Amino acid sequence: MITVSIDEKACVGCSLCADACPTGVFTFDAAADLPRVSEPRECFGCLSCSEICPATAISHGELPLSESFYHDPYALRLAGLLTGNGGPRVHVPEDRAGGLADLGVRLLSVAWVLKDIMGNGLPVVGTIAGRTLANQLPRYQPPRNLPEALELARREFHPAWELSARAEGDSLSVEIGGCVLRDLCAREKVELGGELCVLFFNYLGGYLSHMGKTRLKPVGATRGAERCAYQWKRVD
Repeated sequence: MITVSIDEKACVGCSLCADACPTGVFTFDAAADLPRVSEPRECFGCLSCSEICPATAISHGELPLSESFYHDPYALRLAGLLTGNGGPRVHVPEDRAGGLADLGVRLLSVAWVLKDIMGNGLPVVGTIAGRTLANQLPRYQPPRNLPEALELARREFHPAWELSARAEGDSLSVEIGGCVLRDLCAREKVELGGELCVLFFNYLGGYLSHMGKTRLKPVGATRGAERCAYQWKRVD
C-alpha cells in the first residue's frame, strides 16, 4: 500500500494538499494548522498533493518512481563511436504499456492541478514549459530557423506525436496525426480540448518559437478523434 508522509516542520499550513487530493486522503487540522493523512488507503499515487505542495513537505513510500527513458539518438551514436563498444545500453521497460498508463494518470493529475491554480493562465504555463525545454535540452546541432526547428520537432516528438507542418506567408499550421495525449483522453474518457490539450498546444508553440527564433501568436486549434490541427501567426 502506498504510504503518505507529511514533514510537519516543513509544512506551511496552506491546506492545498487537502484541496487538491481527488480522493480525500487528507483532512486539515485547523487547530494544529496541519494536514492529516486520514484516509491513507484512498491514495492511488497521482502525486497531486506533492506536486502542489509549496514546501515539498509530502512524500510517498511504496510507490515506484518514474524513470527517465529519454535518449537522444545522435548522442547515443556519438557515444558509441567514441567508446568503440556500441555506447550506453538503453533500458527498455518490459511493461511499457503499463508505464504509459501510469504516466498518463500523472499527466492528467498535473494538468488538473495547474488548471486549478492558474485558471485562465494555463496557456502561459504551457508556453513557458515549451520554451524551457527548448532552452535547456542539450543540442549538438541547434536549428537556425523555423523550418529547421519544425523538422527537429517532427523527429524529436515522434513517436509520441506525429507532426506535419505547413507554412504559408506568416501563417503556420501543424497537423497532429498520432498523439499520445489523444490516446490517453480516449482511454480515460476525457473530452478532447481540456487542460492537457491546452497545455500541449501552447507547449508546442513555446518550443517552436524558441527553437525557430521567431514569435508565434496562437490563432486556434481544431481537434478530432483522428487528427488535430494547430494554427499560429508569425508576428516578427
